[in-house]
Amino acid sequence: MIRYILFLACFVCAFSQLRGQEPTFVLSSQQAVKADRIVVDELGNIYLMTATSIERRNAVGNGVFRTSEMQWGEFHAIDVTDPLRPFVHFPSAGKVVFFDNTLSTQASPIDLYELGFDNVEAMCGSRGDGFWLWDGRNSELIRVDRNFSKRYTSGNLSMLLTAEIHPVVMMERGSSLFVLGDNHSLYVFDMFGAWKKTLAMPISCSLDIDSDKLYIFSSDAAMQVVETNLWLSQEFKLPIAGAKYSYRHGSLYTLKDSQLSVFKFVENTRN
Repeated sequence: MIRYILFLACFVCAFSQLRGQEPTFVLSSQQAVKADRIVVDELGNIYLMTATSIERRNAVGNGVFRTSEMQWGEFHAIDVTDPLRPFVHFPSAGKVVFFDNTLSTQASPIDLYELGFDNVEAMCGSRGDGFWLWDGRNSELIRVDRNFSKRYTSGNLSMLLTAEIHPVVMMERGSSLFVLGDNHSLYVFDMFGAWKKTLAMPISCSLDIDSDKLYIFSSDAAMQVVETNLWLSQEFKLPIAGAKYSYRHGSLYTLKDSQLSVFKFVENTRN
């Protein structure tokens, strides 16, 4: 009983300290850019995208590299799971173009149709030196190695998830694969493609994942931070509404009206 009271007292104290923390976004830098989408890799490199080009800047805005190898049609975003080997998947053409860290293309594009993957709606990198593919026809996840040989598949997931999924975003972080569907649901899978949980998402939201935290950006200028170990969340007000967002290592990157703004996320304890 005494141990329980002591534990409860410590919990209340810790909770009070958490509520006493008031987060602040401090503007770090601003610069004019030509882009409508943004992705930041784990090294802090910034990728600015349009429908026809991608530009890469390092963490301090210098060392600019560009590519216009976008002749294969629309793409979701550049995948930066491996910062030294980013790639772009063009779903309608079935092509995958790999780059080095200067955005120079590596060899010829991969033709997924020739490899027997004729209905890949989305794709992302895996830290296990492979890739995840979403087969829209069979509603299944396919894990392939670096040479695009199948390692395992999830089987048809439509009945298990009671939904027809069309991924908007796919990314692997930590020991989970996250698939954001166009039905405003986020599906979480393990490293073998087994379903773990489903989270309801706000309409017109975007997301990013940094370490063991999931960042959900909603259109009403709110950022929800979810700790994926315990699935606890906190909500914070964003400094700019209606922007494109990316979060990495304590920095919030916002893109709006051709302006890239970088904010440091600071937690101040109230007296």
